Amino acid sequence: MHLFAGRLIILYNKYMPYKNPSEIQNFSHFHSRPEPQDRLFRSEIVEQIIANVSGIIADENIRKMFIQCFPNTLDTTVYHSERENRPDTFVITGDIPAMWLRDSVNQVWPYLRYCKKENEIRRLFIGLLYRQTICINSDPYANAFKRDVHDNKVEIWERKYELDSFGSFYRLSYGYYNETHDLSPFDDLWLLAINKTLTIIHTEQNTLNKENHKLLYHFTTPSGHLHPAVRLKGYGYPGKHCGMSRCVFRPSDDETVFPYLIPANAMVVTYLRKLIPLFEQISANETSRLATRLAGQIDEGIKEYGIVEHKKHGKIYAYEVDGYGSSCIMDDPNIPSLLSLPYLGYCSQSDPIYQNTRKLILSRWNSFFAKGEVACGLTSPHVGVCDHFWPMATIMQALTSDNKKEIIECLQTLKRTHAGTFFMHESVDVDNENHFTRHWFAWVNSLFGELILTIYENYPEILKQQL
Repeated sequence: MHLFAGRLIILYNKYMPYKNPSEIQNFSHFHSRPEPQDRLFRSEIVEQIIANVSGIIADENIRKMFIQCFPNTLDTTVYHSERENRPDTFVITGDIPAMWLRDSVNQVWPYLRYCKKENEIRRLFIGLLYRQTICINSDPYANAFKRDVHDNKVEIWERKYELDSFGSFYRLSYGYYNETHDLSPFDDLWLLAINKTLTIIHTEQNTLNKENHKLLYHFTTPSGHLHPAVRLKGYGYPGKHCGMSRCVFRPSDDETVFPYLIPANAMVVTYLRKLIPLFEQISANETSRLATRLAGQIDEGIKEYGIVEHKKHGKIYAYEVDGYGSSCIMDDPNIPSLLSLPYLGYCSQSDPIYQNTRKLILSRWNSFFAKGEVACGLTSPHVGVCDHFWPMATIMQALTSDNKKEIIECLQTLKRTHAGTFFMHESVDVDNENHFTRHWFAWVNSLFGELILTIYENYPEILKQQL
């Protein structure tokens, strides 16, 4: 994927659902859903939900955005098949033909609630659990994988170790179990993957020093790669042993500044604890004890080292810390983020430290916040500029708010900035909605669909008015 003169040029590949590369280049298919015969995965219940929810949406733009965004993952990114007599689900990100552990979970998450109502959706989730299991067993340090499988091994697309990849696998596992209580996906292969992740989390709790540095993950890139080589010969900056687990990359796939990424550590705490009953039910007692111990150590580290005093906002969650007293005060739109902590279940929306952090994030005190002629919101170093807000963060702002006025303002921002496509984008110029990155980014489309479903369930009166 390359950015040139503000336009996204998408490289054609064999996994794209469109038959003709020229159809991608003129972007004509990014202004409507594919025709039924061209959709990769069809769910009757999802079609019924689209009809039910869109039927009460008064605003024409919001209605069309929901109709297109909510099924976008199923329509264009899900490759569902059978492998060794079990479901196998591979989910591309959209304009990149690889599957990210994190992205794929977020892409399908809004459909999880329908697992008990439709067998095809249930099998989609079983298939994704299986695919992620063999991905992690192939290389637990990799974050993205190619589609083909040989001898139960998956070829790596990208090997950037991101702690949130494990958090996403835990979230998918817990989410499916909690929704269905079906134990069939949680076999010895799955448990092997879980234990590999726990071993790495424990290993990466160690500090970077001459005795143990060879045990820790490090990353180097060849000359000319889009991302620079990580500092200190690929290990990143050192951190003090503090209970938290280090990682070199953020959910944005950008390198961290400091080794302890608070949102990723918080996500791991949340979902490891949620998985304890499942471990116990399948008699994985050693795994349960290790997960309990790690979650406790990481949580203690967050509370002792991840909360810092800010000169204006008081006690807040830092984005990254090193345990020595240094901290990075910001937030990135990619989830897990500080803004998403209540959404992920780490804390409540009313938690005073979270509220202080939220006020900072959504203000000029956050170095990655921008305000322009058409929008304001969180930006990210990932796109290399600080004048492009990310709709993903605006959606998360609404999902973590119980203020109807704030939710409406977020919807209005999203409505103003779809640039006539009726889809969400990775980032949008705060002064010009027609300057954006990524025409086809399924994760944020799914998240928008989830937002509308959440509003439909909790504040349907919002959807019944013109925005």
